[in-house]
Amino acid sequence: MNWLQAIQWSNAHTIHQLTAERGARGVIPTEKGFYAFCKGAGLPSPDRCLYVGIAVGKRGLRGRLSSYLRAKVTESKAAVMKHRGKRLISFARIKGVTGTGSATANTIRNDRFIHVSWAPVPLDFSGGEAANAREYAFMLERALIDYYRPLYNTADWEADLELELDEDFLPED
Repeated sequence: MNWLQAIQWSNAHTIHQLTAERGARGVIPTEKGFYAFCKGAGLPSPDRCLYVGIAVGKRGLRGRLSSYLRAKVTESKAAVMKHRGKRLISFARIKGVTGTGSATANTIRNDRFIHVSWAPVPLDFSGGEAANAREYAFMLERALIDYYRPLYNTADWEADLELELDEDFLPED
C-alpha cells in the first residue's frame, strides 16, 4: 500500500451539514492537509471523486474548505469564480453532478449528495523557500489527482502551475 492509500480520511460530511449554522466551524480542523469532494456517501475513491486538493495555507483545512461552503450559491456568482475547482463544485451544487438540473441556485438535494472528507497531515513548509514549498505542495496535490482521477480537477496541469495557487499559501508581507 502506498502513502495515498494510507491516508486517514475523516468521515464524509454532506455540504448541507457543513453549511448549516456553524457546521463547518465545529467540525473541520485548522491543520494543513488534503480534502476531497465526492458524489454520494462514503470515503474518497477513484470512482466517486469530484475534486481533490491540498490545504497548506495558514488557515488550514477549515479556511480552505470554508471558501467552497457558502450557504447560498447562484449561477451568476459561480460563473465569475476564478478558482476552477470552486466554480465546478458550485455548479454541481446548482445543476447537479451531471449538470442537467434546471435550478439557478444551490439546492438542498445537491448539497446532500456531495460529500466532503479531509485528512490532516503534518505538512511543514516553514524551513524552506516559498518556491520549494509551493512546488512540493503541487507535487502532493498532483499525486492525489493522479490516484483519484477526480472529475473536476484540471488536466492542464502545467498551465495551473502558473495560474492556480492557494491564496493563503504565500506568507503575508
